[in-house]
Amino acid sequence: MHIHIITDLEGISGIGSIDQMNQDSENYRYTLERLMLDVNAAINGAFLGGADSVSVTDGHMRGKNFIDELLDKRALKINLIDFYNQGMHKTTDAFMFVGTHAMPGTLNGFLDHCQSSTSWYNYYINGIRCGEMVQGGAFCGAYGIPVVMASGDEAACKEATDFFGDIAVAPVKKGIGRNKASLYDLDESVKRIENAAKKGIGLIGSIKPLTFTKPLEIKVEFMRSDYCDNAAERPGVTRADARCVVKNIPQITDYMSILI
Repeated sequence: MHIHIITDLEGISGIGSIDQMNQDSENYRYTLERLMLDVNAAINGAFLGGADSVSVTDGHMRGKNFIDELLDKRALKINLIDFYNQGMHKTTDAFMFVGTHAMPGTLNGFLDHCQSSTSWYNYYINGIRCGEMVQGGAFCGAYGIPVVMASGDEAACKEATDFFGDIAVAPVKKGIGRNKASLYDLDESVKRIENAAKKGIGLIGSIKPLTFTKPLEIKVEFMRSDYCDNAAERPGVTRADARCVVKNIPQITDYMSILI
């Protein structure tokens, strides 16, 4: 049984302020150390649940956030470019999110956004407003792979169950507005992630992959019309109005096919 885990940074434990996401901060090393604690907890939980192998992808920004020497040596690291280009091979049994965040416009969603908090306002698949979790879930679902576990703030965990069903979740904090969060006990948060990953293994077979009716309509609503200008010039993309572009695809072939 093979499990793939993809991480983000906004939803990890121990991070309760937007300032802690600043790569130039002298305390940024702590943020990355928390990331490694969370992902290792999920890796261990997956093995405790019965996984034979686990692979992981650093999914935040350009995928250069892992402290490699702190990564559980049992896990295979797959870099972000390979993840995008190669897709999920069919021997993967389930998918897990660690450190995820809610979609744009989520009340008390800590650092809620989709792809770009500067330029993207809303993202839709077949008219359904969603975010990065659903992007990943739809990509995996196209390969028949279910999402069985997610960790993040309370809003992200609710979003995960709203879209994926009764999966295992591990809330590690509660958003206070957008840029602050009330943290839960750090040791308890790591244990929650481990337990959720272990529980998620037991859900394989009962949780269905997330799928969308084909063909698919991908729509992005930008913050401003000038952000829309460049996107409207991309192949296969049409402009719907001043701030929106649309792309129609026959099916999801890779991760990039569901982006604009």
